[in-house]
Amino acid sequence: MIPIRLHWFLCLALLGFACTVCGCVQSATTERKYYVLDTVREGGPARIHTGSTLRLRRFNVDEAFATRQLVYRVDEFRYEPDYYHQFLVLPGVMITEEARDWLANAGLFGRVTSVGSRLESTYLLEGNVIALYADFTKGSAPAAIMTIRFFLLVGPDANETVPLAQTYRAESPILAKTAEAVVEAFSKDLSEILTRLEADLEKTLSRQPGKSQP
Repeated sequence: MIPIRLHWFLCLALLGFACTVCGCVQSATTERKYYVLDTVREGGPARIHTGSTLRLRRFNVDEAFATRQLVYRVDEFRYEPDYYHQFLVLPGVMITEEARDWLANAGLFGRVTSVGSRLESTYLLEGNVIALYADFTKGSAPAAIMTIRFFLLVGPDANETVPLAQTYRAESPILAKTAEAVVEAFSKDLSEILTRLEADLEKTLSRQPGKSQP
């Protein structure tokens, strides 16, 4: 049995650690809260390769940011996870789903599928999230940072050629000292990245044989 004084010491130590980790955002509760990214594509479909099928592999996330917990950069070398504010699902899964929905609405491909689909793919899109954190090192100008590297592969097994390999970085201001504001800034980052990816895919596909314009 843990002595009463030692028990209280451990509780205070854990509470102090939680306050340190969550100090970058305001929190009025010790209960965990969960968040999802939300992107909305605007505009009509492009209809470039309406007869083709794009399959998305589940995006990889660099180990430092593969957690469901929001990650804060607090100085040049130190990052801290927020135990009380987390993504509802793993970021790799969530970002893959957002990208799939975005590209399905874009109309660049006849079908957009993801992991587990039995349809033969004309194209395969791979993604690697190499940065996903809230940067609080700038004092009065915190920002959400997201960087994703994409590869578009072509061929029956989607491994013959790589017509597009591009890395996109987005940085959006965090407008309030809350986890909600952090997630909102991440959503803006992802929308910017997917907008740029779509534009580059449209250019790439327009150079591919068998294109179909609206």
